[in-house]
Amino acid sequence: MSRWSVRCWSVNRWSVNRWSVRRRILSVIRDRPGRARPAPCDSARDTHVLVKPDGVSRGLAPEVVRALRQAGLTVETVGHLRLTRAQAERWYPEKLNEPDGFRTLAYLSEGPMLLLAVVGDDALRRTRRVKKDIRRRFGTDERRNVAHCPETRGERDHERGVFGPLVRPCR
Repeated sequence: MSRWSVRCWSVNRWSVNRWSVRRRILSVIRDRPGRARPAPCDSARDTHVLVKPDGVSRGLAPEVVRALRQAGLTVETVGHLRLTRAQAERWYPEKLNEPDGFRTLAYLSEGPMLLLAVVGDDALRRTRRVKKDIRRRFGTDERRNVAHCPETRGERDHERGVFGPLVRPCR
């Protein structure tokens, strides 16, 4: 080993130790009694998944449930809902300003959707991962992608306010 590599290693080791000490000090300060640590957005234990109209019409709801359960999440069917155009606009108001947004809103109101309740540790983060896999496997295009789940707690709460009064229990 050359002198240069030994010197670089010792400098890197020193900088790593310096940053680890700094991290430990900051964590002690942050974790003081009376000072709450902010919870990350994706640490929620519960969320929901919507099987979109194309997923329902193609019979892919059992595949979505199976994928969520394989990820270690508990899944329960809440019920069916069918959005009107006005309800779709309330759910996705940002689509009104997009040039292609009217097609998305029309798609969301074209048929019934299935609402699933999902519970588990880090449910939001894990559900997003499952959603990406479902869309990759079964989605036909950017819009017709079988499933939807909220990205954050705020989005989850907004959607619950929109969907809550619309859900019809499954029989």
